[in-house]
Amino acid sequence: MKKISVSDITKLAHINRGTFYLHYVDKYALLDHYENHLIDQIQDYFTNDFEGTMTYQSVKENGVYTYPVVQKTVGFIHQEFALWQVLLGLNGDPRFELKLKRIMKQAISNGLDRVKGDISVTRCIPEDYAWELIISGMFTIIKTWLREDDPQNPEAIADIMMKTRFFKPI
Repeated sequence: MKKISVSDITKLAHINRGTFYLHYVDKYALLDHYENHLIDQIQDYFTNDFEGTMTYQSVKENGVYTYPVVQKTVGFIHQEFALWQVLLGLNGDPRFELKLKRIMKQAISNGLDRVKGDISVTRCIPEDYAWELIISGMFTIIKTWLREDDPQNPEAIADIMMKTRFFKPI
């Protein structure tokens, strides 16, 4: 973001600087606007579409059922793919990713509390490490998808995300 100017943005958008400043104070206000739009939508999914998650799945008998919140979230990322590529890319905004991780952890914590009355994830390793493994694992899948030259479809990514919650890759 440091390397791009308002002039660069207005040239790419084919608008004049005056029009830009009618809507945004500076380029950081533009960034905040788009980040907040994405965060609000993700927050909505995690608040309203979390039912049916955190349920026991007999993977060996029935395969993996993809939670609606995962389908909707991945579908939304697909709709705004280029924006997500920029915001979660190498030159993206690290604050944005941290906000999303907090939202995800809170949603999962709420789901665990609802299902089992406890937000702990495991007794095998320290909680901080377990949470980092869960949250960062999900983000790594999304960020890998965003970097692909020929990205897989959203259904495949949602399926991968769900399988990683139940299967060990080794």
